[in-house]
Amino acid sequence: MVLRTRATAALAAGRPAVLLDEQGTAELVVAAALATTDSLAFLVRHGSGFVRVALTGLACDRLDLPPVTARGPYRCAQAVAVDAAAGVSTGISAADRCRTVRLLADPATEPGQLRRPGHIVPVRAWPTDGAADQPGAAEAGVELARLAGLEPAAVLCGLVSRLDPSGMAGPAEALDFARELGLAAIAVADLYPMAAQERRAG
Repeated sequence: MVLRTRATAALAAGRPAVLLDEQGTAELVVAAALATTDSLAFLVRHGSGFVRVALTGLACDRLDLPPVTARGPYRCAQAVAVDAAAGVSTGISAADRCRTVRLLADPATEPGQLRRPGHIVPVRAWPTDGAADQPGAAEAGVELARLAGLEPAAVLCGLVSRLDPSGMAGPAEALDFARELGLAAIAVADLYPMAAQERRAG
């Protein structure tokens, strides 16, 4: 509960937090509704540069963000990348990405305000909308934003290892990074403990 409180307070204040994901790596997460040029620059500086925005299925449908592929037993959670249709240059700068992120988080945004392809990758939380889905970083990011009293949308960017810049940071390094920078840290398993137990049992 303490970890969840700290993480939601950070997002509610527009600060980034560290999210330990289900793959043994970590994500930097920011509430999309409060994203700023500075917070996007922070994610790109310390992260992989592959910036995603986790959204609910309802938001993806409203914004006409279909999955990249619908083949196979499960739909892909990733949608075609987008940019803001106006008010940006190349779409890649922190300022441009921030504008796109804020549009994705705004319930008043219409599909025509986004152009495809772009530089921000929407990710559908709970992609199959089924009971078999296991929660991951996308679901945890959306839930943290919701618990923070904000639109259920979260910016995610994988945390790169400072010990091995060619790889991603593992849990121990991610926690050291969070402590060093005074960031809140929480694991997907802290938000969804029952799912984590089922995954270990399986």
